[in-house]
Amino acid sequence: MNDDLTKYIFPHRLLIYNLLICNVLLPLTSLLTRTEKILFPASIVCSLLVISFICYRAHSKHESKRIYTHWKIAWQRCKIVLIAYVISISIELLSGVMTLTQQDPQLREIMLIAFTRIAIVPTLLIVTPILIASTLSVRRIKRGSVK
Repeated sequence: MNDDLTKYIFPHRLLIYNLLICNVLLPLTSLLTRTEKILFPASIVCSLLVISFICYRAHSKHESKRIYTHWKIAWQRCKIVLIAYVISISIELLSGVMTLTQQDPQLREIMLIAFTRIAIVPTLLIVTPILIASTLSVRRIKRGSVK
């Protein structure tokens, strides 16, 4: 593959790996292994690190305008992921406040589990179309139809 094509594809692939690992694999693993309190925040922190790198590269100078454009596109998609994080974290915080009023410890635990699963849904719903769009971008770049 041509070196320029690799430079065009890299921001999209980085976003795809971030979405797959930090936003799909780790949250689902945390739900299956009942380690939501550890893996869910860890996945968000890891994803935020990758997103901050994409932001940095999107605002840096590049050797060509096309490379800059691909970093910008990845950054625009990351902004949408950040909105999903705000929604998910808001739901999680709301659940924490609601469980504080609950006297029964078993019911409190059930509420926390339910709200944690509900909190992951907005992120998954928003990440899925972005993942598809980024994958299609990589495919178009490889075909040569979009540079």
